[in-house]
Amino acid sequence: MVVGVVSAGVALADIGYQAVPRDAFPVFDSPAMVSAAEAEERGIVFDRAAVIGVAHNGEAKAYPVAVMGVHELGNDSIGGVPIAVSW
Repeated sequence: MVVGVVSAGVALADIGYQAVPRDAFPVFDSPAMVSAAEAEERGIVFDRAAVIGVAHNGEAKAYPVAVMGVHELGNDSIGGVPIAVSW
């Protein structure tokens, strides 16, 4: 029995194998944040680095795409609201 598969006209046997093992990208929880200036100083981000920006209730956070490429998913909170950040 197959559950939760949407038919797109492709046989399951033709899909192939799972290239990336399950849990290959560790999910982060409540990451430590630093100021933009400190992140630049420490070499975490640079002037033109791409980030995923989130702002809510007067609070703003940036998640560098370079970091998200390693994690792909993170759990955090902003302005007192739990969020999931995905790349």
